[in-house]
Amino acid sequence: MSTADVPSVMVIGNCQADVYRDLLRSADGVEVTDLRPVYEMTARDVPALQADLARTDVLIVQPVRDDYRDLPLGHRQLAAQLPASATVVLVPVLRYAGLHPYQVLIRPPHDRSLVPPIAPYHDLRAIVAAATGDRDVLDAAPDTTRAHASANESVEALRSREQAHGTLTASDLLAGIPRWHTINHPDRPTLAEVFDRILAELPAGMIDPPPRIGDREPLGATRAPVDPAVERALGLPETGPRDWLVDGVAVPTRQVVDAHLTWYAATPGVVEEGLRRHAARIELLGLM
Repeated sequence: MSTADVPSVMVIGNCQADVYRDLLRSADGVEVTDLRPVYEMTARDVPALQADLARTDVLIVQPVRDDYRDLPLGHRQLAAQLPASATVVLVPVLRYAGLHPYQVLIRPPHDRSLVPPIAPYHDLRAIVAAATGDRDVLDAAPDTTRAHASANESVEALRSREQAHGTLTASDLLAGIPRWHTINHPDRPTLAEVFDRILAELPAGMIDPPPRIGDREPLGATRAPVDPAVERALGLPETGPRDWLVDGVAVPTRQVVDAHLTWYAATPGVVEEGLRRHAARIELLGLM
């Protein structure tokens, strides 16, 4: 047990994990350890991290491969540094492309920090247009079969990751086509339910009363447009948004696409990595 018998909790992961960490910070009777994201850590951070782990009572962590960035930051390696009595809650990284079938993330191997301007997400139609010179593909829209195939692929991919890593289950939350903001920024109801499942894994009575997410959208600062054709194909009401919303400011979709196309032309390797990494989705959506 940590200082003064107050349970110590460490949360490690991406922006989704940040939401869970912030909620835990609002709870009484627990101590939440502050640390940098794993992808920002260097060898200098490891000794302090291991010292913190040695006095941590609960580790809430997303799957990280062993020797990530040539450092002992894999989730198994982190768990091995905990006291024998500690609780580990492994939480899946959530991704869902149901509303945004063409949206992807691309991290070029030569510089994984590269992101396009305005909005840090890529549109496969723009990737294909940049690769082929065919701008007609920018107007592609999925039919019912492809829209459902894209949504189902997200569910199956998450279910596969859950089973492979032994994480909490969250794939069932995608079956109802939740209204996420982007492919990796879940809406409030999804985050709230996953957080409740995390709390259910903690020692009984450790956090009482449990903090609640309220009516805010923790990951809603950037919101991607939803194509009306996608809504129709999935049988959803037309609710949008129709343009990008970046920190509350509307940005026309075509402005974002044009900025990305210009950026691709000046940034070698991104288009090639997008074609390689997302070849299966490009084929599923009939873009090439």
